[in-house]
Amino acid sequence: MRATRPNELWGIDMTKVMIENFGWVYLVIVIDWYTKKIVDYSSCLQSKTYDWHDWLDALDMALNNEFADGVRGHKLKLMSDNGSQPTSTEFIRSCGEIGIKQVFTSYNNPKGNVDTERVIRTLKEDCVWPHNFTRVDEFETKLEGWIKNYNEDYPHSSLGYKTPSECLADYYKNEVRLSFGASA
Repeated sequence: MRATRPNELWGIDMTKVMIENFGWVYLVIVIDWYTKKIVDYSSCLQSKTYDWHDWLDALDMALNNEFADGVRGHKLKLMSDNGSQPTSTEFIRSCGEIGIKQVFTSYNNPKGNVDTERVIRTLKEDCVWPHNFTRVDEFETKLEGWIKNYNEDYPHSSLGYKTPSECLADYYKNEVRLSFGASA
């Protein structure tokens, strides 16, 4: 699948990061497939497992950032793998109640969620693996800065070497141009 506009198709997935003296921090990332923008994320520090609640937290934060008036009617699709969190009855029901259509990759096909997987790989290569985090707050601070940099300063070859922010701005600039052209 390919998105043709911002906020049409989002990807969601999780990874984990080892913090020395703490253990695993589970991280859920939500990205917009059109702009490659990291819409939001959620990290779970309280438990040793990660369940559908944590995925829904990340999705809720992303929705609140992008759809102040609610997502219903925007025809948002959410791409994920077939893990236990996105396929749980509760997560599926919650997505349906708020008007999001879930799309799942075929089984054993990580390429089906390739845009999201690629962002997670980049995050690990640039933010996680070069550092030996010893405190959770240290990781959180580095992650927040990295996401800001990724969205505003990280050019993507798939976007014509534009950043996610530039791609979004160009899309809306073209929409305004088309609107004025159509009314003239």
